[in-house]
Amino acid sequence: MNKTKNILFVFLLSLFGGTAFTQYNIDFGVKLGGSNYLGDIGGKEQTRRNFIWDMKLSQTNLVGGIYGRYKINGTFGIQGSLNIGKLSGDDQLSENPGRNNRNLRFKNNIIELSARGEVYIFELNDVGNHGRYWVDMKTYAFGGLTVFHHNPKGQIYGTADWHKLQPLQTEGVAYSNWGFGIPAGIGLYFTYKRKHRFGWEMAWTTTFTDYLDDISGFYADPATLGSDLARDLANQTALITDDQSILANYAPPSDNNIGKRGDPTHNDSYLYTTFSYGYVLRGRSNFYTQNYGWLTGRKKTVRKVRAKF
Repeated sequence: MNKTKNILFVFLLSLFGGTAFTQYNIDFGVKLGGSNYLGDIGGKEQTRRNFIWDMKLSQTNLVGGIYGRYKINGTFGIQGSLNIGKLSGDDQLSENPGRNNRNLRFKNNIIELSARGEVYIFELNDVGNHGRYWVDMKTYAFGGLTVFHHNPKGQIYGTADWHKLQPLQTEGVAYSNWGFGIPAGIGLYFTYKRKHRFGWEMAWTTTFTDYLDDISGFYADPATLGSDLARDLANQTALITDDQSILANYAPPSDNNIGKRGDPTHNDSYLYTTFSYGYVLRGRSNFYTQNYGWLTGRKKTVRKVRAKF
């Protein structure tokens, strides 16, 4: 009799408020969107500015990846992702005369593995108030840690070939192809019939390197560079002007010139704006598993206690 009552109770509660027994806490899927970077090369008409204010939209590239998310509860979740994105910049696209005369350019493919925590800010259980609860929405903020591999390449003005810059040490600095970053941002997603999840998010990653674009500090003495290719890539101002008063500003440090090639006071960063599709896995709540697992053939574990005398 008690078992019959339990079955009836589960049926009614599942019919009218079934979320007590089912959970939709795991989803996995794909992302696709645009990438951009903030660093030393390119930019707009002013000197370097933080965040998006110095980005060139014409240098937006593609980024794509896969992800998996686990919702711990209604407030917190965690997500892991593997992304591949491209960054690029070109001084010839800048309206800043100083950058334009420097005449450098780069491209870089970023392969990143990220782990982060999510905080859900706002939730709407029935988008459109249709009473069917087919579509729900969540907005969230996130932050975490990223490890990435990058390999900047440079091009000599007027040529078509791209060259790996890290081995050439164009500033006389041996930096690593591996790096760490801190991604942070906001996002939202819509879940359709608890199975299909469509999302959007903007992730800003501040890195711990200033060499995503192979530029950071000062011009190296050409005599200290290891090859003609390194010298040709390191300083390209002479390829667009023969004005000695201009060329003197793009040279190694001296009594009359600080020799500044980049801005060593700010590390590089990049922005991903992506759309995503994910598939939601259906599971059972802890309450259901512990109390009604026998309905699906799972035996409730009974702990045996041995009497002690």
